[in-house]
Amino acid sequence: MSVEIRTCPPDRFPELLRTAEVAFGEDVSDELIERVAKVSDPARFVCAVDGDRFVGTGGVFSVKLSVPGGELPTAGVTWITVLPSHRRRGILRGMMRLMIDDCHARNEPLAMLWASEGAIYQRFGYGLATVGVHLEAETATARFAREWPAEGSCRLLRAGEGLDLVTPVYEAARAQRAGFLSRTPDWWVGQLPLADKDARGGEARRLVVYETDRGPEAYAVYKTKADWGSRGPNGTVNVEEAIASTERGTREIWRFLFNVDLMRTLKAWRLPVDHPLLLLAAEPRRLGMGLGDGLWLRIVDVKAALEGRAYGIDWHAGGRVVLDLRDEYCPWNAGRWALEASDGRARVTATKAEPDLALDANDLGSLFLGGVGAVSLARAGRLVELRAGGLIAAEALFRTALQPWCPQEF
Repeated sequence: MSVEIRTCPPDRFPELLRTAEVAFGEDVSDELIERVAKVSDPARFVCAVDGDRFVGTGGVFSVKLSVPGGELPTAGVTWITVLPSHRRRGILRGMMRLMIDDCHARNEPLAMLWASEGAIYQRFGYGLATVGVHLEAETATARFAREWPAEGSCRLLRAGEGLDLVTPVYEAARAQRAGFLSRTPDWWVGQLPLADKDARGGEARRLVVYETDRGPEAYAVYKTKADWGSRGPNGTVNVEEAIASTERGTREIWRFLFNVDLMRTLKAWRLPVDHPLLLLAAEPRRLGMGLGDGLWLRIVDVKAALEGRAYGIDWHAGGRVVLDLRDEYCPWNAGRWALEASDGRARVTATKAEPDLALDANDLGSLFLGGVGAVSLARAGRLVELRAGGLIAAEALFRTALQPWCPQEF
């Protein structure tokens, strides 16, 4: 039988998610299915069907992504799988085509994903937009470089509490950096400890909030795993998310995390490369930092995307840069585009003028949030300067003061 690629029937949505168990090698619980259903539009999930059996899955979360100077509607591509029995038949390409065309029809200028393997999604125009830092730190040696006095206080909340405290902290942090996803109350359910699941137990998720007389300034969600050896306690604290809206909040929430009793190791993932911890620590090497790829971004509509973000410099009157963009997968983007900046914003128009830079859709996706510079792309042979001065202009234009950060996988 031929494989048909189409929108998933709503009554088979749980079956679609469970099909992903085979590809990812992980259990998809009833609880997870319920949580995903609450934040999903079933009409945005697609399936590959062989006869009556699902052999491929994919879907899109409708969210808003923080970009320099604001936010944009963005397709959060997720749950992409093809069963081992049906690989290399064009199923993934067909599902991606259906989802990208749907994004374009919905006027979503961006699509994003976390890649199981980056090489797969670069074929469809996704570029590496953020870099994530992971830690495996020795808590006993995680001292600060200076003797900053402790301020405010940290409070552990009961499971099921704290949404009203953490939401303003998250939103304030989101306004400071590109890369954050918008969160509804249903999105928060998956991030915070649940009253009926995490109230007790050795590895229960816990929520701590840091507060001052100005109110909440930081929070963290973490788990502890107890372990004992011949030399005493040897536990691990796993930090799922630690967000602060102020510099003081960053310092104090990490002071708390490094001092959880009976823990010898702290692990954390998906931190930005410019996280203050590297400079706060007296012994940065003891943080056990490593780098990995983070969010991958695809420009679906060049004009809407480039006009939807702010830029790093206020160019003089008449200043502009012309991009010669190659985009075979989304041909409506291909061509020459002139960016004319004024007061931190750009007007983007199609043009026949001589280009300053030549680049692929992947490269523009990397540039867009400000985490990868034009000079770095040029040194890697990804971007080509065609007119003198175009490279430096693009570097100044797209770069941001803070590195983009996506603290949440989806």
